[in-house]
Amino acid sequence: MFTVEADEIKDFTGDELAELLRRLIYAEARKAGVPLRGVHVPLQITVADGGVDGSIIWAGGAASTDYFPCRDIIFQCKAKDKGNVQWEYEVWTKPSQAKTVAVKVLNDAVRDVLARGGSYIGITTTALPGNRPADRAKAIKKGITTAGGNPAVLTAVDVYDGNKLADWASAHPGVAVWIKQRNATIELSGFSTLEQWGKRTENAAPAFVDSPDRKFSLGPYDANAIDFSQLAARLADDLDEPHSSARVWGASGIGKTRALYHALSTTTGLLSGITAANFIFCDYNEVTSRLWDVANQIVKEGSVTVLVVDGCPLREARRLNDIARGEGSELRVITVGADGVDHDEDCVMIRPTPADRSTIRGILKAGLPKKKADELEYLAEFCDGFPRIAVSFTKSYGTTGIRKSADSVAQQILDGAKAEPATVRALEGLSLFSQLSPDEHPHAFNEIAETLVHMKGELMYENLVIAAGQHLVARSYGTMTAQPRPIADFLALRRLDYLRPSTLIDFLGDSLPHHRKAMLARWRYLTRSQTLSDVIQSLLRGSFADKAIINPAVAEYLPAFAHVEPNRMANALFFAIRDMSLDDLADVEVTAELVDTLRLLAGRQDSFWPAAQTILRLAAVADTEGSQPIVNLLRQIFQVALAGTQADDRRGREALEQALEEDDPRIRRAGVEALGAMIQTYLSRSEDFEQVGAEPYQPEWAPPDNGTMYAYFNWALERLREVWGKDVSLRPAIEEHVAGDLRNLLMPELLPTLEAFIHDVVAASGHYLAATKSIGDWLYFDSPETPTNFSGAVRALYDETMPKDPVDLVLLYSRFWVSDIHDPDRRYAQDHDNPDFEYGARRAAALAAGIAADPDQRARAIRAMASQELNSPHPFAHALAEHLPDPLEAFEQAVSVLDATGRAGANFVGALLSALDRRLANEPDQVAKLEAIANRSTVLSANRMYIATSLRVTDVRLDGLTEELSQKLVTPAQTVVISYGRGLADVSPEALSRFIRALVDRGDEGGAWAALEILSMVTHAAKALAPDMIELVKLALLAPSIADGVEGNASNADYNYDRMLRLVDAAGAIDANFARAFGAQIEHACRTTGGRGGRSSDALRGALPIVIQRAPTEVWPVLAGFYEIATRVERERLNTIISATKLFAYDVSRTGAGALFGTPYGAA
Repeated sequence: MFTVEADEIKDFTGDELAELLRRLIYAEARKAGVPLRGVHVPLQITVADGGVDGSIIWAGGAASTDYFPCRDIIFQCKAKDKGNVQWEYEVWTKPSQAKTVAVKVLNDAVRDVLARGGSYIGITTTALPGNRPADRAKAIKKGITTAGGNPAVLTAVDVYDGNKLADWASAHPGVAVWIKQRNATIELSGFSTLEQWGKRTENAAPAFVDSPDRKFSLGPYDANAIDFSQLAARLADDLDEPHSSARVWGASGIGKTRALYHALSTTTGLLSGITAANFIFCDYNEVTSRLWDVANQIVKEGSVTVLVVDGCPLREARRLNDIARGEGSELRVITVGADGVDHDEDCVMIRPTPADRSTIRGILKAGLPKKKADELEYLAEFCDGFPRIAVSFTKSYGTTGIRKSADSVAQQILDGAKAEPATVRALEGLSLFSQLSPDEHPHAFNEIAETLVHMKGELMYENLVIAAGQHLVARSYGTMTAQPRPIADFLALRRLDYLRPSTLIDFLGDSLPHHRKAMLARWRYLTRSQTLSDVIQSLLRGSFADKAIINPAVAEYLPAFAHVEPNRMANALFFAIRDMSLDDLADVEVTAELVDTLRLLAGRQDSFWPAAQTILRLAAVADTEGSQPIVNLLRQIFQVALAGTQADDRRGREALEQALEEDDPRIRRAGVEALGAMIQTYLSRSEDFEQVGAEPYQPEWAPPDNGTMYAYFNWALERLREVWGKDVSLRPAIEEHVAGDLRNLLMPELLPTLEAFIHDVVAASGHYLAATKSIGDWLYFDSPETPTNFSGAVRALYDETMPKDPVDLVLLYSRFWVSDIHDPDRRYAQDHDNPDFEYGARRAAALAAGIAADPDQRARAIRAMASQELNSPHPFAHALAEHLPDPLEAFEQAVSVLDATGRAGANFVGALLSALDRRLANEPDQVAKLEAIANRSTVLSANRMYIATSLRVTDVRLDGLTEELSQKLVTPAQTVVISYGRGLADVSPEALSRFIRALVDRGDEGGAWAALEILSMVTHAAKALAPDMIELVKLALLAPSIADGVEGNASNADYNYDRMLRLVDAAGAIDANFARAFGAQIEHACRTTGGRGGRSSDALRGALPIVIQRAPTEVWPVLAGFYEIATRVERERLNTIISATKLFAYDVSRTGAGALFGTPYGAA
């Protein structure tokens, strides 16, 4: 059906031929690998007015295609062929074509393509038999020679006649459909071009109302959405690669098809041309029997085609997507339908959100031009964002007035939809539920119909099907949902007025769980119902009274009750929890519904206090070490911002005062968790701030000024210090809370309180290691260039926290990652070009000789380090091994401590084993004894990596590990230790390359980050990279998984990334290809689809200024192009990478122009 014959184009006019050429050029450009967004590969396509000349020039991608002999081509169009002379003359300027002019002059286009060494192709609709196309080409060459040119410098000279044009068009189904529709003026067996698709009734009338603010969500959260102007470009970008697919899905009447059509039809430039050339449109219901044959034919022929299928069920859409992913396929698929999911690994899901109010008003205004603005606004509220409902309103209100009564408006809407009384009654029943699936449990559906609506189930179903045809019911996956919601709310409230509370109570008790859940989900929108209030009051006094309210069997009722009667629910939960002992409370199952209910109640100012008390008591008997939802909620509601509550700081303090005075240590522990949350500056929350029921909107509280924020922090710090002094068991947790965010808390307004707390800790312990690290970070990264009284005070605080004992000092330098401890007298700004991240390692190694020489210190150091989890024990372990008087005895002691205390000290013991193996390399008997001690260890022998990676590595052993890595017998993170202490110094570059490539292949498990850490170790102290090492480092740096962020220690990973990037830069290896791939990495990190969606690594942020300096014209187009199609959430992610401003910045040295500032204008 996509085969074009020469006869179908033989009568094309010059203008029609020019249009055909335009479509063919754009279609063939996709085959050349030109991205739809056109940012990675420059592309220039021109078709002159009147169809005289066309040209294409591109860089990158494929060098040629079946119909493009090279990257630089000019086309000469002649609708009718008139012989050789015609083609000979066409290469000359118009004046010199006259026979009276002796000297022929080449026209500008031919002269320029000769200079570039491109190709010249003539285009005609006339079918030329035999050798005539070759004769025409010879004539063209003759004309060039006559005018003084040399046709031999051209890549190709050819003439495409009607036969070849027909073959070319047949290779592109989108162009073939256009040709056939142009001749027939009707749709081709249900398949059409964009223009023909736009003539369908549902797209053509009524006139489309511009919707610049209309949003299209790419996930479950509306914030992660693009607007109407981005829709077409985003689809094109997502469908850039073969095998890709997208789905536009949403409720019936939401405006999916019209939005897609008008988005595509209003595109311009490259995207407009490709849409016309590559897209084929159809309606699933009209082409069901032929769709699969067409899709398979496109795949078989390798045609670059985007198939758009409207009205396609999700099940069939997935079948199409599977076809598009077939081997060798160039097919892309866009389906449109009612059913869908927020995220699909194999398909981009785009969900139109309800239309904004201005769009709905525009539709109403266009259909009801004489109605007043307030009348249109009133009607728009009932449309609930459904354009199709607005269109229905324009028909029903065309000749009548608009009555401003919810009941009368809703009734008039139903009358306008010609809903019969039985249909309205069926809708009333459906409106009581968020959704119903009539065929899932037919008997239960029949019971619903008879109990709540007083009609037979079959009759109710029949009327709901009728209502679906009137766009009052959405159908998806066999479910039915009443729409729009304001009409559904009106109908549900009316039905509730007709029902007795006892009827509802009996129904809820006897109904199927999913039916009960669907009914309760609707209550938040029906809070005006007195019937629901009566139901809640009756249950709270009866079967749900007292402790029964927290029974897991009642949990699903709680959120619904909270929306209807929030104050009553807050008190009921408070008294039920208060009257239980903590021991009894520990046996209570804290369900997700209970947590959600408490989140709702804590979000209201009026119910914050009882909700907070309830949360505190439940958190007191929860495990604070894990990620318990109730503990996370406790932490959230006491944050300084993003707390998700209307309650201000005073109410927050009042809610904690009583808990801190409790004698029970479990309550105090919960209070400490809340206080710790109060001083955090890294703020987040997992749930949106949600309004309760129909209550008027109230914004969540945030500090109105810095003074309020400082007072909040100070109060929490003072309370933490008080509890620290009273309860020794809580000291470790409190110290961890304060030290955890100490860097951002170091500000003049908080310094006296911090000094007092730190003084108490040091007086009790002799040091405060976690604080030393945080204060050191402030001194290194944040301290001002010119010392101030404040920076001097912070420097003194650093000295106060430092240990005095050598063993404690070694623990400080070994506890954190090697890059985490900095010289307190240096600033990052001074070391920016050559950061000193080895300070801690040097200090630890320098202490080794003295400790090894002192028997008491040596024993204490081994005992401490073999029993604690340390991130960087290797520098000290390797230095210590060189000075041990009896290596085997020391190792035996370390293994004994490790086995007695668990696996925490395995890093140190493994590092010591590695160092001793090297020291004893020339003593095989001693090495054998050393291995025997290691193999006798229950901890070391439990994980073969402990021993294997601690010993010297050869090519054979590394290849064995590479094979195990490929077979997923070991994880990438487990293999990193093999590089510590120059562990890979003796392996060949070839073996190392095989190992690194296997790691990068495990990117989704952190393999690329592991590869960078290993490469950082291998190149330790290197000032330059060898050529083969450069390629390995670039492979790891540009791995797609780098964009997904790092799990584990971010600062150490960022250091490794930064160091390796700087070495690549020093080697002059940041070229255009590297920069484009780096830009794509940033785009991947910010995208909603394609990544893990977590926090991207700060490494990309730090690397951007370096890469942008080397290749600004390569990075800018990638990021700018992505910004144009990004959602608000994606733009925020991008902003965190390109912006210099940081949250809670202490001084302006951490703010300023972003990395892209000053990018040359030509980069755009």
